[in-house]
Amino acid sequence: MLVLRRADTCVTCGDAVGVGERAGWDGVARKVTCMSCLGSTTTAAPPSDPITPEPSAPAFDRGVAGRSVSREAERRSDRHQRREKDRVAADREWRSQIKAEHPIAGRVAAAFTPKVRARSAPQHVRAWVTGAPGERKVGEALDAIAGIIVLHDRHKPGSRSNIDHIAVTPAGVWVIDAKVRSGKRLEFRNKGGLFGRDERLIVGGRDETRFVDAMGWQVQTVQEACADLLVDTVVQPALCFVDVTVGWLDRRPWSVRGVVVCWRAALPDLLLQPGPLDGDRMTELAEHIASRLPPA
Repeated sequence: MLVLRRADTCVTCGDAVGVGERAGWDGVARKVTCMSCLGSTTTAAPPSDPITPEPSAPAFDRGVAGRSVSREAERRSDRHQRREKDRVAADREWRSQIKAEHPIAGRVAAAFTPKVRARSAPQHVRAWVTGAPGERKVGEALDAIAGIIVLHDRHKPGSRSNIDHIAVTPAGVWVIDAKVRSGKRLEFRNKGGLFGRDERLIVGGRDETRFVDAMGWQVQTVQEACADLLVDTVVQPALCFVDVTVGWLDRRPWSVRGVVVCWRAALPDLLLQPGPLDGDRMTELAEHIASRLPPA
């Protein structure tokens, strides 16, 4: 059962079902059934303790966590190694040539000119190399949570961007961005003064609020993927940090500008909050998103 975002007509009795009313929804036939007809065809179950609904096994490609990051890391690493190899080879060729052309002066010049040696990978390459394991760790933590459906490494059509993880849960859809900051401490700070509000995310003493701001396009992308559904889909953003530390007063996830900041151990409690989606509806919603945001 869902709350309609657009008015429709009951497939059984033909009565109008208005915006905001609850109704049954057949995702395959894309038909609405009003509550009166739905109640006449189902038998009320006896009250029981609430349990997390178990979604059916998805038949679509859920993706592989960190796959596109691994490919990009390998590409950048190979390019860096080729460049360094060419630099060393060019230096070796220059030394050989100058010695051949100028037997005495050339040897002196070569002796006093430092040899070119291969440099280690720059930070922008190392960031991709360390990012892939972080995405895989978060992906493994998400896959271990029973009662949700997770899509990994989804591509945004028409761009080179990708979304690390999308979790379809009983309460709605979560967009989760994995970040590796090993050994760094997470902090929340308000720099707005006594009467203002300027929320900042501090990681290892550095202002990394840009991570929070970058979640906007990811949420918008998933919302657009769900735009043609007849019901509102709640999309919530989260940053999940790998191998970080938190203060004694920050043992629970917090929110920075509407984005939840958490770590792997906090994911089950965050994602298993009760909501209106049952297992079949979750599977349908995940399949819908997967068809519009293919694996990267």
